[in-house]
Amino acid sequence: MELKFAQSILLGFGLKESIVTLKKVDSGLINSTFVLNSKTNSYILQAINTNIFPNYEKGLENILTVGNRLKKKNYPYSFPLPIKGQYLKVENEVWRLLPYVKNSMSYNRVSSLGQVKSAANCLGEFYHHLSDFNTESLSITLPNFHHGDLIIKKFEEALLNGEKERLLTVNALISEVEKKLPILNKWDEVCNSLPKRVVHYDTKINNFLFDKKTDEVLALIDFDTIMPGCVLSDIGDMIRTYSNPLGEESKEIDKVVCNMEIINTIIQEFTKKVALAKEEIENLFFGGMAITFMQNVRFLTDYLNGDSYYKTSYKDQNLVRAKNQWALYQSMNENRK
Repeated sequence: MELKFAQSILLGFGLKESIVTLKKVDSGLINSTFVLNSKTNSYILQAINTNIFPNYEKGLENILTVGNRLKKKNYPYSFPLPIKGQYLKVENEVWRLLPYVKNSMSYNRVSSLGQVKSAANCLGEFYHHLSDFNTESLSITLPNFHHGDLIIKKFEEALLNGEKERLLTVNALISEVEKKLPILNKWDEVCNSLPKRVVHYDTKINNFLFDKKTDEVLALIDFDTIMPGCVLSDIGDMIRTYSNPLGEESKEIDKVVCNMEIINTIIQEFTKKVALAKEEIENLFFGGMAITFMQNVRFLTDYLNGDSYYKTSYKDQNLVRAKNQWALYQSMNENRK
């Protein structure tokens, strides 16, 4: 992105500051993100991937509704809302501008138990402060996002219509994955039986901003996926992404194992902050297993389809991700009680 173009976007939001520096953030798999610095302020500028988020306008309504509710409830963390409460469309691209959370940093994987506790507390407060929120006021912006049966169907379609060469190279992995597909049917049954809550749907470690000095969470960010759902989606994704110290991008597949201390800490700290139903508590670890397996299937499906969903930087990256998540799922399965 050129500085001149970024400057025009800033002006489009009614801000007349001159941009001094611009830096691309490479950690996201879906949207394109940049940090803009003027002499006095910093901003996050994002181009929304409208192929992935076609209902972005309804998504914005969800973000503003939830964010304003949290402000009224005195949520003790930052919840950075889009500036002007709107998005800007420029040449078929949709942009949003967000305030930069000062003195913050993000991680791509967990490096301490303290980070785990702080993030689980933050998510617990998010659920606690929205526990009496009427989820019917939110739009379903990504229908069937964590719908196990649909994910199975997309996987089976990829087996029929995917790239032939890739299908042949992963035949052994496909055979193993197919045996475990019923866990996604069970996922649907369990989630449909649990209370509907406001769900973030993307609670990986880099969606929590940490204080550079104290290493405590300052903010929960990235709200494109906020929708009604079940708590297992968020705790499951937190377990999936936190319990693998190597991270989902690691090519050292034989070293991928789940850290049970991290998993137990997530569950303990989260449940201290929010009152859950007995059935929710009993299924938190299952949520971690199911979401890990689900992500394995999604990465594998995207690989077979030629990498059309997740951004990649090298040829077999989605296959590496799929193998990584398969190894993590197997480790969780071995450690379940």
